Amino acid sequence: MKVSKGKIISLLGPTGIGKSSLAIKLKNKYPIEIISVDSMMIYRDMNIGTDKPSEKILSSIKHHLVNIRNPNESYNVGQFYSDIRIIIKYIHSNNKIPLLVGGSMMYFNSLFNGLSLLPEKNIIERKFIDNLLKKYSCNELHFCLKNIDPSSYKNIDKNDMQRIQRALEVYMQTGKPITYFFNNNLKLSDEYDLLTLKLISKDRSLIHEKISMRTKNMFKNNLIDEVTHLIEKYSLTKEDQSMRSIGYRQVIDYLNDNVPLQDLENKCIYATRQLAKRQITWLKRFEDSISIDMTEKDSGNIDKAIDNHLHF
Repeated sequence: MKVSKGKIISLLGPTGIGKSSLAIKLKNKYPIEIISVDSMMIYRDMNIGTDKPSEKILSSIKHHLVNIRNPNESYNVGQFYSDIRIIIKYIHSNNKIPLLVGGSMMYFNSLFNGLSLLPEKNIIERKFIDNLLKKYSCNELHFCLKNIDPSSYKNIDKNDMQRIQRALEVYMQTGKPITYFFNNNLKLSDEYDLLTLKLISKDRSLIHEKISMRTKNMFKNNLIDEVTHLIEKYSLTKEDQSMRSIGYRQVIDYLNDNVPLQDLENKCIYATRQLAKRQITWLKRFEDSISIDMTEKDSGNIDKAIDNHLHF
């Protein structure tokens, strides 16, 4: 007897297309739980510049992976990949369907195309290797890879100490060559039944108008004050990961007298439009999906696709 795979729905598209509001509507109709696939909504106190759902919405409708880090902390695609897989299993255990919503295409790419499951860096093994370096040359440690990981021995330059260290570290932790993990990418489709809905707009002016309107509202809602507060509360600089996102980095430039106030809003609008353009390019790579033209308010096709996926 074949065991059916757990189901997952993904809702992805460029910024300003209407993903968040649509997700909430779907939540009211289907037995789903929302998982945010947004690299900036993970940060606490970053609300205006990320266009995060209001506190009222977040308190009444659970959004996983929102407000899970402070802005002075880092977060990467590997951590996301690990976190979301745990959350998916948790949601399925409650007989609900995970709804993945967002525009962070690198995150979605890790889910759709797999991510090398490398073990975390280990301080003990790294110290041991550092001690070896005091006794042996980089070239000699590189030669060690010849028997335990011939592929890395061949592909890593004998002077590339960082990669040599990492290859040795992984082998010491796991007993397997680092190339073993490169060749075992796990995709969501290997374990789950996926429905991927790409929200698009044939009329680009619609997205441009929404971006412009949203950016103007952010400044009306005191984005500059939010950034100032964040910098003071968390001792942030423009080098912090959270402050590199659109809106925040432009405001920091303004606060540092590198951008005049009269140009600030337009710089944010331009940067956001460029982001949307890159997101649309990413969307074309995700072929096993259904495109929904939001210009035509094609909600009927969304419901139909979900009904078919869930066998309603």
